Amino acid sequence: MKVKTPGRINIIGEHTDYNDGYVLPFAVSKFVELKLEYSDKFLIYSKNLNEIIEINEIKKTNSWADYIIGVIYVMTKKGYDIPPLRIDLDSTIPIGAGLSSSAALEVAASYGISEFLNLNIPKIEIVKISREAEVDFVGVRCGIMDQFASTFGKKDHAIFLDTLTLKYEYIPLKLREYEIFVIDSNVKHELSSSEYNKRREECEAVLKTLHKKSFRQVSFDDLRKLDGILLKRAKHVLEENERVLKVKKSLEINDFKMVGKLLYESHQSLRDLYEVSCEETDYIVDYLRENEGVLGARMVGGGFGGGVIVLGNRGSLEKIKEDLKEKYYEKFSKIPEFYSLETSDGVSIIL
Repeated sequence: MKVKTPGRINIIGEHTDYNDGYVLPFAVSKFVELKLEYSDKFLIYSKNLNEIIEINEIKKTNSWADYIIGVIYVMTKKGYDIPPLRIDLDSTIPIGAGLSSSAALEVAASYGISEFLNLNIPKIEIVKISREAEVDFVGVRCGIMDQFASTFGKKDHAIFLDTLTLKYEYIPLKLREYEIFVIDSNVKHELSSSEYNKRREECEAVLKTLHKKSFRQVSFDDLRKLDGILLKRAKHVLEENERVLKVKKSLEINDFKMVGKLLYESHQSLRDLYEVSCEETDYIVDYLRENEGVLGARMVGGGFGGGVIVLGNRGSLEKIKEDLKEKYYEKFSKIPEFYSLETSDGVSIIL
């Protein structure tokens, strides 16, 4: 049996999902495909890497396979009997570009195992199992947005998700004369994982200082009780939530110029208040600001490298591509990658 799971891009709502905030992602037409079959031992094979990993016991390998092993670990812990399987992996999702290849792999494994073994696990539980695998097994304290978008994606729509209640709404994404694409900086700074977890700790410190249980209880008036780093982190979260709501309204009336303006505002906040951007992604965003065909851009994902999401007039990608490649290489001795994005449905069986 085969399943395929899309990656995702988040239009806006960065570092809000683990703070009980709002996000606005959509599933993209780049996929992880998993083939599952019975075996006499656990075997996980990556076609992309031409590497096979044999598992004699369910424990960390500190490799790409941990995203799948983590799912097996969580499902076993929840009482599901998972027999030895061979799982073959093939992916068209670029790693490190902010398209969430890890969450797509977790969802593909969770959903694939459930369907292959006729476990009939509801999709919302697939989301939770997948996230738990990344948090408790892989060790990245992510929110739930990535796994949710890969599971519940809908073609030609974005998902407005309230991560506190998990209530969601499909928002039509009528791009028409516009396009959304990602520029991968081809940079991944080593501190990305540790700093990501540090930001979570800082946000938890905000709540502790304010004696609140959730960021949804935090108001702009509460900011007066904070200073320094905690003030900056809290201000970003509150303002980013407001930007998500504004983008949602703007998409509903097809006001893409306002969406672009809010993307630039989001990047500035991520750079100055949340401090998760880096020289390379800042350079790309600054370059794009000077191009008339681009409406807006911001860093996307955890930060410290990775991708920049861009909203532009249709055809703007081709106009900037070669010039940006040349200028970026001159400055950083690296060549950025460019990915045009189309919407997609969520996880599905394909065979």
